[in-house]
Amino acid sequence: MISEGILLKQLGILIISAVKFLLAAPASYLLGYSYLHTLFNTTAGGLFGVVFFFFLSRSIFRLYRRYSPGFYNFILRTAGVPLKMKIAGSPGVSSGRKFTRINRLIIRIRRSYGFPGIVILTPVILSIPLGTFLALKYYSSKRHVLAWLSLSVIAWAVVLTTFMEIL
Repeated sequence: MISEGILLKQLGILIISAVKFLLAAPASYLLGYSYLHTLFNTTAGGLFGVVFFFFLSRSIFRLYRRYSPGFYNFILRTAGVPLKMKIAGSPGVSSGRKFTRINRLIIRIRRSYGFPGIVILTPVILSIPLGTFLALKYYSSKRHVLAWLSLSVIAWAVVLTTFMEIL
């Protein structure tokens, strides 16, 4: 039977792989797992993360498109503001965007490298939740977005696990 400690370590590696993929292979090696076990753990966790955040992002976009205009009108009516009057921060009113370092990086990647750049950099630089969200936001009309993100995770799992084995 599997002990509780082994199960928790295994689950921890899978969760790290699903959220911050770059840290998964080193963490797996620190816990004493072999090359094949580390490769399996990082691949499985990364693929789970891509699938989970892919469908979560799609659901968020659907809900936003469905309820966004009605939600703001409901808030305005509840507050007693006439619907003709616009409040800063509501749809249709530009309040000036704040560009952070991460926003600039995302824009630079999107403009310079497009869809391939987001797919390739998702597991290691952008993180799986953010990269999957961005791929769907900007390139949802592309075919096989989920397959490309999954392929990227598999390739990076092999690269990172092999790199950790060499070290």
